[in-house]
Amino acid sequence: MHLRPRHASLVAAAALAASTLAMAPAANAVPVFVDADTHLQPYSGAYTYSGSCTTTENSASPNVDVPVVENGPVATSSSFVTASSTDGGPVIANLSAQSTATGSVKSVGGNPSVLDFALNGTSTNDFLAASTCELHAYAGSDLDFSFTVAQAGFLHLSFKSSGGGYSEVYIEKTPTVSDYPYYDHYGRGLKFSGDETVYLPAGTYEGYFEGEVDNRSTADETVSATTSVHATFAVAGSQTEAVSGKGKKYTTLPAARSCATDSLDATVTAKKKRAEKIKQITYFVNDAKVKKVKKVKKGQVVKVPVADDVAADLTAEVTLFPKKKGKPAKTYEVSASYEACS
Repeated sequence: MHLRPRHASLVAAAALAASTLAMAPAANAVPVFVDADTHLQPYSGAYTYSGSCTTTENSASPNVDVPVVENGPVATSSSFVTASSTDGGPVIANLSAQSTATGSVKSVGGNPSVLDFALNGTSTNDFLAASTCELHAYAGSDLDFSFTVAQAGFLHLSFKSSGGGYSEVYIEKTPTVSDYPYYDHYGRGLKFSGDETVYLPAGTYEGYFEGEVDNRSTADETVSATTSVHATFAVAGSQTEAVSGKGKKYTTLPAARSCATDSLDATVTAKKKRAEKIKQITYFVNDAKVKKVKKVKKGQVVKVPVADDVAADLTAEVTLFPKKKGKPAKTYEVSASYEACS
């Protein structure tokens, strides 16, 4: 199991995963997430980071795991700690930290669909006397999860972190063996954000999203921290934006792209009279013209080529024959978007 790059007292194992997104929503025959391994895991603590001071925790939250139920309500956890420090005499500083976290996991059609995590917290070091001791108080939580991907696809991650704290996104393929593939993104004490995509082959995965408020100082200081992570999963080749546009009555765009043939297979209307009105159809992938069909037949399947490793916005421009000679031809558009294949 990966060890998190943070203070040694908190190298708790993280856990576990989610399943894949099907081409169309459907009721799950079996759970996608492992309930026993999917939960919010709060934590908190205080100690002397450097110097001769002795720091004693006065009170702390029980830090009991909170279950996160698949397709259930948003779960909430909280953590806190208060502490005092001495340096061979009376108390020189009072410390406190608290955080609140929320988490949820959803699945569709036997695959994971959305994972959400958010945390906010504050931590205060209140020095009653001057000191060279560096004191540390923190409070945070993980959203631990475990899932199985039945169909290869893409996990799209959007995350933000701000203030004085630590944030991390970690996912690994299991069973864990030497050099098994994993994804990790983390930072501390800086404001950062990102949008990244991770390709997940079929298999089992475990991981966690983490947020923490983290105050380490030698003088009075109050810090706040926020973390948010939003993740969505899409099966390779699946439709990510629905078909729209008036041109859909003339040509049908596919429900999913064909990863085997590296194509998007559009179909001309099967209605003869409607097909006979079509002068030509021009197909664009990501705004680039890739195919034009001038001799249109009813029910014709048009294989529009598309690179295997790119997401695709497909647009078809349907140009009709003018109703009267000399009149302008009408053009209708239809479009949809698709996930990459690899």
